[in-house]
Amino acid sequence: MSQLYASLFYQNEVTEIFSDRALVSYMIEAEVALAQAQAQVGVIPASAAIAISQIAQTAIDQIDFDTLAVATGLAGNIAIPFVKQLTAIVKQSDEDAARYVHWGATSQDILDTACILQCRAALQQVESLIHQCYRTALTQAEQYRSQVMIGRTWLQQGLPITLGHKFARWASAFDRDLARIESMKSRVFTAQLGGAVGSLASLQNQGTAVVQAFSGQLQLSTPSCTWHGERDRIVEIASVLAMVTGSLGKMARDWSLMMQTEIAEIFEPTAKGRGGSSTMPHKRNPVAAASVLAAANRVPVLMSSLYQSMVQEHERSLGGWHAEWLALPEIFQLCAGALERTLDVLQGMQVHAENMQRNLECTQGLIMAEAVMMALAPHMGRLQAHHVVEAACKTAVEKAIHLKEVITELDRVTTYFSAAQISEIFEPASYLGNIQDQIDAVLQEAKGEAM
Repeated sequence: MSQLYASLFYQNEVTEIFSDRALVSYMIEAEVALAQAQAQVGVIPASAAIAISQIAQTAIDQIDFDTLAVATGLAGNIAIPFVKQLTAIVKQSDEDAARYVHWGATSQDILDTACILQCRAALQQVESLIHQCYRTALTQAEQYRSQVMIGRTWLQQGLPITLGHKFARWASAFDRDLARIESMKSRVFTAQLGGAVGSLASLQNQGTAVVQAFSGQLQLSTPSCTWHGERDRIVEIASVLAMVTGSLGKMARDWSLMMQTEIAEIFEPTAKGRGGSSTMPHKRNPVAAASVLAAANRVPVLMSSLYQSMVQEHERSLGGWHAEWLALPEIFQLCAGALERTLDVLQGMQVHAENMQRNLECTQGLIMAEAVMMALAPHMGRLQAHHVVEAACKTAVEKAIHLKEVITELDRVTTYFSAAQISEIFEPASYLGNIQDQIDAVLQEAKGEAM
């Protein structure tokens, strides 16, 4: 992506993990682990593995990236010209050791394993950001648990909720994201080493031992069998990131709607040059929401590419595997970028309680119609109560008066309720259901996980 847009959509640490230099570094790490594993089980001389390991420590600075880029276009993947350069670098210092670089492996072994190492590093950043969002949302849920606001369905006013309940729901989503990430780690952080067609025939009877040692060197799970033709591990990682990004998009949609001029219930943090308009000086645009929503819009398209790439031919794909190289890094970067901007909003969100109160009153009591109906239902049955309140609502709208005025003049209501009781029914804070229980449950889950 253009550096002009990177600060709007991406996150620095994850972007660096998927840089060209970082990719080659992870490939070097995989090659070193391969040599060490093979020396461990006696496939190559220990002296060769030692030399490869030592030389590899500074090999990244000797890689010619311009030449590598040109050669990649000719070879079909980066591993082929990379191995040539790495072998040449080792040969400069130890000609004998150079014979054992990339011994028995194929290009996809190194690229897939390097990809998994990248994903592990990037997922640590993503997980850290989710943790921070989670803790912040929990704090906000506690702080605003009693801040009554209107709940909306189909973009229309529904019933009262609290701002804390909205934060609790967001916190609960972050908690589920963390659980998904934790549950998939042992499956997806798995080494790939299969040789030409997955049989490791080049290692004769030492294949299994080398795979186990190779996995151990990299602290990755050992696969029961080679997986280079089955891409579910890559897709699972990306799918979880896509769900995270989608949840962030829902949150951004909420807070951007709540920032609308006519609503004005919450606002993103302010900063010099943030959210302005090139032509309208009064504007305060939800720029963080725009970035998050753009990511939530883009990631499903990228996921489509990965899902299609699962349909591969035999033991190695033509084109499907290659499509991952474009889609997966961008999914990671967009997800991390969206998390970073969401965290910024959660930490600095400005709440306007007076506007929440104003919006609760803007329908002149109509939002409490269900509360009135449910109060009457035990006395006259739910259906009859619905008819009574529905007629009262129509009258209130026609006369442009508060629903409570209409209700207090109905004999069918005053027979059962005093004026004080009717006023209590019309208090939004009296009709919040089990919201406080839900907030308590979310907070309690977090305390249990922290123990």
